[in-house]
Amino acid sequence: MTDGRGWILAGVSGFLLFLIGSSVPSALRRSAVEQPIAFNHQKHVKDNDLACSTCHEYYEKEAFSGLPTSEICSSCHLEPQGKSEEERKLVRLLKAGAPLDWKPLFLQPPHVYYSHRLHVMTAKIDCPVCHGGIAQTSLPPGRVRRLKMADCIDCHEKRGAPTQCTACHR
Repeated sequence: MTDGRGWILAGVSGFLLFLIGSSVPSALRRSAVEQPIAFNHQKHVKDNDLACSTCHEYYEKEAFSGLPTSEICSSCHLEPQGKSEEERKLVRLLKAGAPLDWKPLFLQPPHVYYSHRLHVMTAKIDCPVCHGGIAQTSLPPGRVRRLKMADCIDCHEKRGAPTQCTACHR
């Protein structure tokens, strides 16, 4: 293929791969998560006996649980409490006044309505039912967990909760 058709074929193939790649939803391409620090849930929840509401201050009152703000972390971490490099990094961020850009680890599509308050307070569902053993982890998960409709339907059926589409889909 010295007449240029090889280059044309390579170009067309590359363009098609680009189109296919760009049609994959961006949320799927960015499923790897990097947090501002390697947060140790186990240290906070198990070792220091902190409730989920200490850092996720809205989960009992709102639809969104909330992610820890700099102010929340500052209440304990303006000075290092241990010898961890990640904690020293956190202290530096807090002293610099930098916002903590936490990434959500559990997502559902934008057309799905989910309320932490409704599930935790009204239905009395414990955090591990949806969030698994995250309280026992010493490092944050590296990937976002995308809840699937089957997860929700199975749970709703077991608990006798509504399963009609409009209960969750907006």
